[in-house]
Amino acid sequence: MNEKNLVQVAKLGKTIGLKGYIKLHNLSDFPDQFKKNASFFCKDMRNILKIKDYNPSNNTALFEGFENIEEAKKLTHSILYQSIEESRRTCKLKKDEFFYFDILECQVRDSKQKLGKVVDILEISHSYLFEVSTDEELIKNGLAKSFFIPYLDKFIKKIDTEKRLIECKDEAFLILENS
Repeated sequence: MNEKNLVQVAKLGKTIGLKGYIKLHNLSDFPDQFKKNASFFCKDMRNILKIKDYNPSNNTALFEGFENIEEAKKLTHSILYQSIEESRRTCKLKKDEFFYFDILECQVRDSKQKLGKVVDILEISHSYLFEVSTDEELIKNGLAKSFFIPYLDKFIKKIDTEKRLIECKDEAFLILENS
């Protein structure tokens, strides 16, 4: 397993109590994946952590082999990863929902031209912004190297993750021009 096939899903915080429970800070949109017997990659991608017990009311987890405070402290500040394959299998999407990893690197176009590609996604309140690295030809014409497109129907026509393409309305180019 290499980092390219993994997605960050949580960061482990401080220990809670004496039994080895540790605070789990969810970095994903799928809190249901954290449950008893769920396994995650940690540290150098060779270590697998398996949840022995999980308390969703306070987001604490007890991991097998780390069932006391001294052992659990070794996990503090660790990042948990899940394979993309396992994420697709266990995390169910609703209509018009996508995994971040399926949106990143998608080409962005409007009706006339290629605008660039998505390099990051920012969560702003209850909405999202796609950070787009502008196409080289448009940069040569004096436009900004990057810009942001809100993930709203006003700007986005269609997302096709299989074709790795986001079709935007022409208003998206106006955002680039004004960036």
